Amino acid sequence: MAGKDEYIREAETYDTLVQMTDEKKQMEYEAREKALRDYQSQMLSAENAGFKKGEQSGFEKGERSGYQNGLKKAKCVFQLNAQGKTAAEIAEICQMPEQEVLDVLG
Repeated sequence: MAGKDEYIREAETYDTLVQMTDEKKQMEYEAREKALRDYQSQMLSAENAGFKKGEQSGFEKGERSGYQNGLKKAKCVFQLNAQGKTAAEIAEICQMPEQEVLDVLG
């Protein structure tokens, strides 16, 4: 009977070791998966921040460019108006709608 108890204890010890190993592997797996999800989340956040920064930079650049083009056209309109050109002539020369010329001249 003593031999049987010894085998049972060994089997229980083995089962306990297997379970501990499986739990350890499971914890390691879950830790790796969490690290991977965290990394992917951080990368996505960084990418979104980069897009937002680039979009803002592009918007500001476009706004400056549009402002400069508007100033050039307004200058063209005023110079041609000072020369006695009609709104239609100014529109053709400055390549803009006649109504826009009239709006600039106010």
